[in-house]
Amino acid sequence: MGRELSIYLSSETVGRDPIYSSSKREFKSKIFKVVPVKMSPNNKSEDKPVNPNEGLHIPKWVNEDFFLPILEQDMDQFDKIVNFTPIAATSPGENYTSIMIRVIVDILLKDGSEEKVSYILKTMLEADSGADVVDSMGLFPKERMMYEVHIPQFVKLYKEAGLDVELAPKCLHVASNNDCITLVFEDLRRQKFQNVDRLKGFDLPHMRRVLQKLAELHAASAVAREINGPFDPLYCMSMYSEASRPLFESLGEMRQVQFLKAMRTWDLDDIEKYISAIGSPTDFFNGALKVNQVDENEFNVLNHGDCWANNIMFNYKENGEIDRTLFVDLQIGKWGTPAQDLWYLITTSASLDIKVKEFDHFIYIYHERLAECLKSLNYSKPIPTLRDLHILMLKYGFWGLLTSMGVLVAILLPTDKDANMKMMMAPGPEADALRYKTFVNPYFVAAMKQLFPFFENKGILSP
Repeated sequence: MGRELSIYLSSETVGRDPIYSSSKREFKSKIFKVVPVKMSPNNKSEDKPVNPNEGLHIPKWVNEDFFLPILEQDMDQFDKIVNFTPIAATSPGENYTSIMIRVIVDILLKDGSEEKVSYILKTMLEADSGADVVDSMGLFPKERMMYEVHIPQFVKLYKEAGLDVELAPKCLHVASNNDCITLVFEDLRRQKFQNVDRLKGFDLPHMRRVLQKLAELHAASAVAREINGPFDPLYCMSMYSEASRPLFESLGEMRQVQFLKAMRTWDLDDIEKYISAIGSPTDFFNGALKVNQVDENEFNVLNHGDCWANNIMFNYKENGEIDRTLFVDLQIGKWGTPAQDLWYLITTSASLDIKVKEFDHFIYIYHERLAECLKSLNYSKPIPTLRDLHILMLKYGFWGLLTSMGVLVAILLPTDKDANMKMMMAPGPEADALRYKTFVNPYFVAAMKQLFPFFENKGILSP
């Protein structure tokens, strides 16, 4: 889950998550029978796990009492917990919209042997960390539905078609208390999954795998829509709406001075032309509203919504080739044009040397797999042509500018202890300094020096 907001917000807002007290709150829980990956007791590095974010506040309810019923369900021979160690699952600046915790547990089995197991726990932000912004978007209810309903349904569609397709990790446990939701997942790191460095981005082999996986997700969602009818109304909800206009416009005004000041340091030819094309925060927000509108006469899918490097994990064969690819962080799903995910992925996560150069090729790779999957799943409507997709990319091209001036700012910011939603949304000199720092960050500047001319040549620079 990584940096979980697909937003214009990202350089001014970012954060999220907290939730249940195991001893004083009651939970409605659903346990899925999945055996966690075991860890070697001889691995010394696991005896003293390194906490990548010592500053993360781990809620008190993330304790042995909370995990006891999970372990009892998952481990047939479980006897008792010997040692319980919760640490941050990500470094500062890697995740903004939830609390991500890796829980490492030494357990004693009934035969007297010991094992070490681990889980990833994801929960909602605490009240003073930007939770109100996150909660208003319905992100955790969406993710719960994705893991409990839609991902299993999509995998089943492929299985019935004779295809073995996996899309996401296993969710082992869901706990809810009123509006608070906590998810516990298998720890993919134990299966040697890893992320690509977000600052470097994906090379062509990784982009190919992600585009193909995205096509698999999209195709299954389109077919499921035919079979089951519309998705829950939550998936029609966007962070861009008239209700959120005051928030976004005020954030836009707060960031505008620092952003334009930074642009004039970028050494980009005709910089004033690009500055004038951006328009006011109101213009920008209106452009966001426009690309969020859904035309049901077009080809639409359930978008991942936050498809960037930290939300995609890979493991590898011994020869270094990519073996498996999985999506994580399924909180921002939205029904609409596939151009949303495509612009988001390419803009945020293709490496700088291929981001623009291979753009058309990326659409070709995606279309090839999309057509294969739609055909295999017996999609009843006309399968979109490659030309159809290119037209959609142009029509909804403002997604590219929206993403690059929003979430890309946060994605390309090296790990920073001050990078959190609370700080980025705050007014005042200290927060202004942080915002300016993100806008002159060399990684971001290098990307924008490529993207602004590209957007202009595509005719999509202005809202």
